[in-house]
Amino acid sequence: MQIKTPWWIVAGVGILVVGSLGVATTWSYIKTGWRKVGQSIREATPIAFDLERLNSELKDLEPEIRRNMQVVAQLEVETENLEQDIARMEKEQTQALAEMKKLREALGQGKSEYQFAGQVYKRSDVEADLARRMDNYQIRQADLEAKKQLLAERQRHLDSAKKKVDAYRQQYDQLKLKAESLAGQLKTLEASQAVGTVAIDQSRLGRAKELAKEIETRIRVAQRMLEHEQNAQGEIPVEVDDRPVTERFDAMFGDQADKPADVNQGT
Repeated sequence: MQIKTPWWIVAGVGILVVGSLGVATTWSYIKTGWRKVGQSIREATPIAFDLERLNSELKDLEPEIRRNMQVVAQLEVETENLEQDIARMEKEQTQALAEMKKLREALGQGKSEYQFAGQVYKRSDVEADLARRMDNYQIRQADLEAKKQLLAERQRHLDSAKKKVDAYRQQYDQLKLKAESLAGQLKTLEASQAVGTVAIDQSRLGRAKELAKEIETRIRVAQRMLEHEQNAQGEIPVEVDDRPVTERFDAMFGDQADKPADVNQGT
């Protein structure tokens, strides 16, 4: 049965430690211990796993890069549309100013009636039309100036956004190349480690020695059996008497060898 330590004991020990060492010292110990734990975890993490994490982080950056590029593209289109509007308005203002100049030149003649496009107009009508045209021109000119200011601001914003996106994309590309380079270096390192590692399997070596000993025993047994078979199929082995002939004679005839020979018996 597991006994749980009451929380108040743990809290009391913590207060005692803080009181003895001080808040700053205790916090320093905690940070150091946490840093050591984090360092141990990082050192125990395989390099290949960290490379996978890096590739995953880079992959997560791709949607953000696409969103920022889309924002830049939207700003570019809006800026182009605004430039086209300004160009159109400037052309219209140029045409309006030319028409007002004609009316002003006509009024400078001092006539009471004027003819334009086959129609006759009173001087008061021409003056009223010129005044109306001038008011519209001023309104459109103010709008044109506002659009020009907006265009300048939008161009600055677009340039800043482009620089940020380009710098972000450049860093992303560099990190991607770095990840590919690190992956290649890791493969080279793993290949070098595989070639340079001395791995000896003592169990296999022992089994090989036992097998060699067993084969040697079987060969010796087979040789011994062959010797026995050859002996069984040949003549019965006898001892050869290689003593001198005199010793063989004395042993064969015994006492008779001491008696003098009767040479006359043969005559």
